[in-house]
Amino acid sequence: MGGYGRGELSPHSDIDLLFLTAPRSDITPATLRGLLYPLWDAGFQVGHAVRSAKEAVERSADDLDSATAVLSARVVAGDPEPFEEFIDRQGRWLRKERGSLARRILESTAARHKSADRAGWALAPDLKDGVGGLRDLHVLFWLGRIADEDRVTPLLSDAGDLLLAVREALHAEVKRKSDRLRIDLQPIVARRMGLEHDEGRNELMAQVHSAARDIEHGYALGSSALTGKVLGGPKRSGVARQVSPKVRLEDGKLHVDPGAGDDPLEDAMELLATAAGTGRPIAARSLMWLKETFHRPPLERWSPAVLESFLTLISSPNATETLETVDQVGGWPVLLPEWNGVRGLAQHDPYHRFTVDGHSFIAVGEARRATEQDAFGQAAAAEAGDLSSLYLGTLLHDVGKGSGEDHSVAGERLARDACRRMGLPDDQVEEVAAIVRHHLLLVDTATRRDLDDGAVINFVTETVGNPRRLRLLYLLSIADGKATGPEGWNEWKGALVRELFLRVITALETGELPARSDVAMRAREVEAYEPTLTGRVETVLETLPPSYLHATSTPDIADDIRLLLSPPQPGQVKHRVDTGTEAGQLSVTVGVVDRPGTLARTAGVLALHRISVLTANAFSTTAGIALQRFIVKPHQEIDWDSFAEDLAAAYSGRLAVEARLGKKVLDYKPKVPVIPEVRVLQEESAHSTVVEVRAPDALGLLWAITASLTELDLDIHVAKIDTLGERVVDVFYVRSAWGDKLNAEQATEVTRSIEHRVAQLFGS
Repeated sequence: MGGYGRGELSPHSDIDLLFLTAPRSDITPATLRGLLYPLWDAGFQVGHAVRSAKEAVERSADDLDSATAVLSARVVAGDPEPFEEFIDRQGRWLRKERGSLARRILESTAARHKSADRAGWALAPDLKDGVGGLRDLHVLFWLGRIADEDRVTPLLSDAGDLLLAVREALHAEVKRKSDRLRIDLQPIVARRMGLEHDEGRNELMAQVHSAARDIEHGYALGSSALTGKVLGGPKRSGVARQVSPKVRLEDGKLHVDPGAGDDPLEDAMELLATAAGTGRPIAARSLMWLKETFHRPPLERWSPAVLESFLTLISSPNATETLETVDQVGGWPVLLPEWNGVRGLAQHDPYHRFTVDGHSFIAVGEARRATEQDAFGQAAAAEAGDLSSLYLGTLLHDVGKGSGEDHSVAGERLARDACRRMGLPDDQVEEVAAIVRHHLLLVDTATRRDLDDGAVINFVTETVGNPRRLRLLYLLSIADGKATGPEGWNEWKGALVRELFLRVITALETGELPARSDVAMRAREVEAYEPTLTGRVETVLETLPPSYLHATSTPDIADDIRLLLSPPQPGQVKHRVDTGTEAGQLSVTVGVVDRPGTLARTAGVLALHRISVLTANAFSTTAGIALQRFIVKPHQEIDWDSFAEDLAAAYSGRLAVEARLGKKVLDYKPKVPVIPEVRVLQEESAHSTVVEVRAPDALGLLWAITASLTELDLDIHVAKIDTLGERVVDVFYVRSAWGDKLNAEQATEVTRSIEHRVAQLFGS
């Protein structure tokens, strides 16, 4: 039965056996041990049952898994007579109960789809139970048995064979039953399947995603047709309404009425634009017509009608779903050959949730929502005016990925070529190319640079060039972040990007750099929030760097003021743990008398307790207090009393952080070599040297970097820590012990020190 019955066993699949006996047979499971024990001893997972033909059919009526398993039953050995009786009884039962069984299968599939990832778009797809996985092919087979009609086309069969081959390679590698093709396993599985070149991983995943999309689309069409045959479709009204010149709405679905002699591609785009605007599904026959229409060479030049429909599509409420439809019907190679490089392309970082093209489709929808649901976004959209460049730039912002070069640089070139073929005016071509080139500018600057540094604002102002482009980049930043996933956009990141936007728009519109953060204004906000602090806030805030004011929420400032009004004394460590703004996150704040190595000590203790740092900011007051705030995500329940004891011990010299951490790292060895990329940037700040470190995330990495800076007796004036899935970008504004920027010799030693200590800790 099941996969064994279909002849689709993977190396570690379950073996489902049904022993059919005559009625009142004396055969029991115990009598079969001689057959089953060798299978179990050999490591097979064997599920078995002993039933008469009548009992097997009755079991199907009570249990859906049994019902679907026996739909795939075949004889392995033995007397054929019980099997023939079973097939006869099953056929009579299916004819009688086919409507009920079909409903049960469809309800079970809908419940699975509700909780499963879409295998054609997910970065780590479930090859069996994901939407578009092998199980959907099984469902089509079951429904086909019930309806006595085969809907598994050669295309779907080939797609299933591909997923099955990948699943077999996956089982062979992990040596156990497994259906999720994890990111770290993809290169290994690709090599096992003969894809040993550098791009083998990407080639494998492009094939997997394409096959799963074919199955998802085929299941939707096939199950609908089979359900209509078994259960009967809705009663047709025959009433049609023309919703555009070539598109009519009939019984809730869109139908195209192409005109004789007209360009069918224009009719196709009108149909797709109508679907995006109305949210109505396209009828199956019209979908087939779309596939036939897009079976042609790429467009060398778009007609005005095609361009108008496309711009309508990408700005419509249901753009994301319709852009996927363009993929299903083979439209992208015709409209944008540049898209071939990113179709189904996996992104090798776990903070992205979807393939490059899937992420881009979602981002287009998020761009529209940013203009409607974000207060600053609404104002930016209204002041920008025409938003067609925004939607085009959002669609194309990652088109340069997979090119082998900086994807923003490659994307700018590809976007410019595409927009010229579309027939856009030259100024709009350059506008779209520019926002693709700089789509990461606001987020990267806001999270990794000191926004109170005039050099930073100057750089962004000169790069963006004009207020309209800045507004489009702001909206694209929101869309890109939200389409990425929870770690791509959160309240902290949104606040920083908004602050940068406001500062740069001021500089662009007035021609002058904005004033540094207003201490008096923030003081009034804090005193309104916590009246007991009235009269004491401004004095304390003046001791903190200006960047503290826009990086810290009003409630956190109030708590910090209380700490700084009664500051820790030498040898004393103050800390607090609060609930973070995102689910499962905590905020850990530490105050201690400033001295070299404060950030390293705290980072080391956090690592010793296996507390992952997602983001962090560190500031030093002019009164000599180091204030550190970490947004963390613990892997397990934390004993905060023990954490406090270790923190105090680390600062009093009673805890050998480096020695203990070296032992801890051995227990949690990173999966990949930890090789840091260190950049020492002299021109990013007028008063400090910026040290930027990118590396795979690993337990103890933040300690290693900060300890390296401490070793060189450097003062960390501002620190910004950002963890993006399994990679980190840590930025430090540092000065020498004499308060100067680093010279060339010191800059070289910074890189050497960080690389050496990381290699020493992780053995890389």
